[in-house]
Amino acid sequence: MIENKVILVGNGINNIQNTYKWKNLILDLIDYVGAKGQININKKPFPLLYEEIYLKEAKKNGLREDQIKSFIAEKTNQIQPNEIHKEISNVKFRNILTTNYDYNLERAQGLKKGDLENIGVVKESKYSLFRCINNFGNKIWHIHGECNFPRTITLGYEHYSGYLQHMRNYVVTGTGDSYNRKFKSLRKRLKSGIVKLESWIDYFFKKNIFIIGLRLDFVEIHLWWLLTYSARIKFTKQIPIKNKIFYFYPANLSNKNKLDFLKSNDVILRPINMKPDNTEYYFRIFDRILRR
Repeated sequence: MIENKVILVGNGINNIQNTYKWKNLILDLIDYVGAKGQININKKPFPLLYEEIYLKEAKKNGLREDQIKSFIAEKTNQIQPNEIHKEISNVKFRNILTTNYDYNLERAQGLKKGDLENIGVVKESKYSLFRCINNFGNKIWHIHGECNFPRTITLGYEHYSGYLQHMRNYVVTGTGDSYNRKFKSLRKRLKSGIVKLESWIDYFFKKNIFIIGLRLDFVEIHLWWLLTYSARIKFTKQIPIKNKIFYFYPANLSNKNKLDFLKSNDVILRPINMKPDNTEYYFRIFDRILRR
């Protein structure tokens, strides 16, 4: 068991041994809302593209947002676990964070449909600060929502912005009456030295985070804010933050601006000299995490 190491897993692992990609899902969604051939998807950040699909085409054809999210959940849940999901299961991380809506990590662990109960200390209906599933005593945190609850799936700029608002309250000001339980700001709890790990956000300040299979596009405003805020606290030495955050990526990554921003936010870069579309790429990452 790896006690002090937490992985954040993105959709990259779903692309291994799977011909159905995220772009296929977007095209299917456009077809579903009756806008095939009417929307240009090139070079558009998905949260804003989603708003275009929803506000322009879905409303025109009388589709509700819950129908759209249910469609996406159905399509996403058809993706099956692969060798990488199973390897993550073998490594047995105490906590796995994932932006994926599907249950491939749970399936690879041997969990069945009836085992997918949210055991978070707060039962959220839209956002996912506390959303996690019991994994034989360990936890899988679905930080972008999950397929069984389509309303929680983080899509669109409105959802991202609302999520960031809840996250910032949790970290900086406290939650007030947002939940049936009040949380003092994580900032105050960090200063006092008493932090129960009850939200996935807590791990970004208390445990070493290893980010794999995640593009971390700039539209992920909530994750970039979290990295920036953590780096500011470290830089100003307001609170002693000792954990480290690692980002694994293919060495030929063309987006140098992203790497510059990550370094400025005190993220440790770990290039892998291999294309990320095969199992060996991820096996090399696991080897480096375990050897560290």
